[in-house]
Amino acid sequence: MDFEKVNRIAKVHHYKKKGFSNAKISRMLGIHRNTVISDLKKEPNEAVVWVESLANRKRKLDPYKETILSWLSDEPELSAAQIEDWLEEQFNYREAAPSTIRSYVRELRETYGIPKRLTYRNYEAVPELPAGRQIQVDFGEITVKRALTEGRIKLYCIGFVLSHSRYKYVEWQERPFTTKDVVRAHENAFDYFGGRTEEIVYDQDKLMIVSENHGDILFTKQFQAYVLERGFIVHVCRAADPESKGKVEAVVKFVKYNFARGRRFYSITSWQESCEAWLERRGNYKTHEKTKKRPIDVFTLEKSHLISISNKLILSNKESITKTVLKDNTIQYKSNYYSVPLGTYQPQKKIKVRVVVNDTSLSVFELKSDQQIATHLLAKGKGKLTKDPDHGREDAKKQKLDSHISRVLGLFQNEEKAMIFIDQLKVNYPRHIRDQLRVIEAVSERNSDFLEKALNECISLNLFSAVTLRDVANDIARRDVQTDSESTRNNSLSKKYQTITAVERSFESYLQVLGGEQS
Repeated sequence: MDFEKVNRIAKVHHYKKKGFSNAKISRMLGIHRNTVISDLKKEPNEAVVWVESLANRKRKLDPYKETILSWLSDEPELSAAQIEDWLEEQFNYREAAPSTIRSYVRELRETYGIPKRLTYRNYEAVPELPAGRQIQVDFGEITVKRALTEGRIKLYCIGFVLSHSRYKYVEWQERPFTTKDVVRAHENAFDYFGGRTEEIVYDQDKLMIVSENHGDILFTKQFQAYVLERGFIVHVCRAADPESKGKVEAVVKFVKYNFARGRRFYSITSWQESCEAWLERRGNYKTHEKTKKRPIDVFTLEKSHLISISNKLILSNKESITKTVLKDNTIQYKSNYYSVPLGTYQPQKKIKVRVVVNDTSLSVFELKSDQQIATHLLAKGKGKLTKDPDHGREDAKKQKLDSHISRVLGLFQNEEKAMIFIDQLKVNYPRHIRDQLRVIEAVSERNSDFLEKALNECISLNLFSAVTLRDVANDIARRDVQTDSESTRNNSLSKKYQTITAVERSFESYLQVLGGEQS
């Protein structure tokens, strides 16, 4: 039994007997005046029977109770308006009034303990604008669940709204918007509306506005060219000024929390198609809370006030954007990574580069000098690293190795033979080639006079090792020292004795002198 309702009816009768008016009782109890009138028709003893009957009555939305509960369990932040839209989209259900759905959802939240977090922001009223005067533009993003996996994906949207009629257009994509994307979305919005307005209102977004500069607006180069091409007036919102762009902020919020939240993502194409169907079914068809009119009805009148667009711009297939160099000397583009030369990134600094993209390739330029520093083929898929071999540490190591080899070659008279020897060292000792070169340098320091002979001997014997070269050089040096020593001893005798030679005698003569016998 719902004791709160029984207690409320009892209080209504109590205050009525005290002589309070129905309006006074409604204010005291915080209920509608019609509820007071309805409660007064019930006697207190009948109220108990009536309340018990409420618990057993069948309600219009009961067949969808489990479905609605599953929606609320998965996405507690769902609004009653969004549930109303999903019932129509998935079950073509239109029998219950919006107030009935709100009441039913509220009771389910209370019964099953599914609270909804509420946020508030203060606004003030602004005058309505005439037809054809203004479009407001803003961006949004939301993370949703994928349909076929447990993963999640962040989606980005740009919203356009005609300030007079509240007629809307929204475009989605899977990556952050670039200036080129913004221009393309403008063209699609103008095509959707059938024209443009005199003025377009923007936030201070870096894709379009470099700086407000105290009223002197500085546009990005690409967007400035587009503004001049289309000839509309740009109005940039000041910071913390929700009223000047409140309509489109409400649109982005409406799209995010009435269309996107809780919806499963299959592909960006099907997502965009579903959004346009939602705009037709709900976003532009449902009666606006403030104007009490349907945007589609007001738009029918406003359309004649729009400035017609003669032809839709065909955008170049080249896209130029600015990117920040990451600490691993790469840039990120469409969830893939591309290398830039080692040392481009500098600690404590935010290094920016200009990236030019066409259908198949990506080129990177320095911002100041506009010098091209990298070019890559566009990667397929996501999370891929495309690296130029010249951009890594291996390239720096190769340059150092080539310099080292050049120094070692300078130690030999015959550099051609030395290069043959070193090339073979690279094959035999690829991981220790630097150690091999250092051994050759040590041989040159100790036995530089014999390095060339040792090289010739090693090549003739097919001995390709710096250690062997060292041993051969040491051996040649040792033999040279022995030869010099013998020569030195001979040269130390007087010239008159150098011609004297020892007399050679037979073995028998020594036996006779010693008195021995030959055995």
